Amino acid sequence: MENKNSYFIAGLFFCLVVGFIGIFLLFMQGYNSKETRDYYIVTKELPNGIKKDGEVRFIGVPVGHIRDIYFSDPHSATIEIWLSIDDNLPIKTDSQAIVERSGISGIAYINITKGSDTARIFNKNERAQISLGEGLLDKIGSRTANLTVNLDKIASKIDEALRQENLDKLLNSINKINSLMNVIASDKNLDKIDGIIDNLYIVSQDLKSANLDRLAANLDKSISDINTAWNNIDERINSGQIDFKTMLAPTIKSVQQSIDELNDLAEQIKNNLNNLEDNPYEFFFKSRD
Repeated sequence: MENKNSYFIAGLFFCLVVGFIGIFLLFMQGYNSKETRDYYIVTKELPNGIKKDGEVRFIGVPVGHIRDIYFSDPHSATIEIWLSIDDNLPIKTDSQAIVERSGISGIAYINITKGSDTARIFNKNERAQISLGEGLLDKIGSRTANLTVNLDKIASKIDEALRQENLDKLLNSINKINSLMNVIASDKNLDKIDGIIDNLYIVSQDLKSANLDRLAANLDKSISDINTAWNNIDERINSGQIDFKTMLAPTIKSVQQSIDELNDLAEQIKNNLNNLEDNPYEFFFKSRD
């Protein structure tokens, strides 16, 4: 009789414990249950580390999980990420889903941004689709790629300014100017210039002595020498031996282009350095237009 009572008491105790555990689990499930809403992310490439049942956060606070990942259109290889999130959150039409990683574990999760103040919150009955934004690593990669492109452009401008064709044009122009100076500084022209100077000196002396007859003769000779020298230079210009326009036009154009390119280069380098010095974080991580 005692054995039967002992079995009865043990069985009753076991049933009570199991019932209590069941009631507790049901209570906890009912306590933790919240109304959820489905959100969707459409992308052509699945971000690294994102998988089913992964965590979803809203401005850093856990609010749901990744319910499923599948191809919404297999022909175009379009991927859709199905999110299950608390229904009472003010997620807006311009909110973005950004893939981030935990600092220590490195586990990837989706963090949804708040969106702008002017954007509206998704309606209850509409299909809520969120765009996929750039994460930290993506921004670093984009900024690095953009900086590399700018450096390539700068190098191309420097190479263009210093290419052999432009250097040859500059050297050719210098040679032509040198030839012009040699013509002007020839012995014949220098003798004429010396004669003009001597005549002017004599004229000044004659003015002092008021020798007007000799002054008139010297003036006539000076005018004649000047006319002869200019006629000589004019003949060279007319014959094509001296062509100032042809001679200087390529040089002026080449030098102007080089100056403009170097000015653009210096301005671009200055702006990049100023942006990097003033705000390195904004230089690397600010959103592109």
